[in-house]
Amino acid sequence: MIKTQHLRFLVSVVDYGSATKAAERLHISQPSISAGLKALEDELGGALFDRSGPANRPLTLTPKGQGFYRRAIEILGICESAHAEFSGNPVQEKKLVLGVADTISKDLIVEAIRSFESNEAGTKLNLWEGSVSRLESWFSHKRVDVILSNVGSLMPNEKLLWREPLVAVVAPDHPYISTANVISIRDLTEYPFIHRSNCELDPLGRARLKAEGVKLDARARIESESLAFELIRRSKKFTLAPESLVPSDLVSIKVSGLEVERSIGLRWQEGTSLQMIAALSAAIEQKISKHEAIVNDEL
Repeated sequence: MIKTQHLRFLVSVVDYGSATKAAERLHISQPSISAGLKALEDELGGALFDRSGPANRPLTLTPKGQGFYRRAIEILGICESAHAEFSGNPVQEKKLVLGVADTISKDLIVEAIRSFESNEAGTKLNLWEGSVSRLESWFSHKRVDVILSNVGSLMPNEKLLWREPLVAVVAPDHPYISTANVISIRDLTEYPFIHRSNCELDPLGRARLKAEGVKLDARARIESESLAFELIRRSKKFTLAPESLVPSDLVSIKVSGLEVERSIGLRWQEGTSLQMIAALSAAIEQKISKHEAIVNDEL
């Protein structure tokens, strides 16, 4: 017999990207998660995850596993609703699950959520933070209602909120600063580079580097934004990052010839309340830093 606990294990592993992270969120041991998933697969008579690749590769669902994952979400939702009804506490409040890219300013997010919750007291806002790829996965599986992330060619259910350039980030005593507030794309070869795993350097930016014969001297590949910036504070290394992500004690420098920017906006599921979208958009727009390239007048 399938256990709901094992369904929760499955959903958590997919949502958080690994058994280790799922165990941390559920406050249980990683071996318990793995044992539960094995028991679930034994009960189903087939594999939920594709384990044919290298051991360090992120877990991915098999085609049948993807279908069962969606069913698991439905089953757990029904169980939660049934429990609430039996307890005499049926959920009546509106709920909005917001996914936020982990490279967006934390101060902006905190202030925007505070503003939204004060103006929409009847709405329960759940926040999920993750990488852009993780947000896309959550969105495609309808685990989140709205995402605040990179937007490209705008679709009907998208809204552009701001654009901002990719800048060089250095310590206050870095030699780049002596060249005023702008360096050339070729100057990027002079000092070691820290590659952020979430780097927004798009194909166009990489093509410009290649066209100029610029090869970045990557000395570190860092997943944690805080570690990347701490390394910059203590060395002559630099990184490339969106302007709004630069800590106040570090310096951002424009790179002439690179001209890469990211576009941040909202994307929402079909059927999401447009009133809530408008309220969320307004809350974010109110908190956008004056230093960012705001394009609201153009929308």
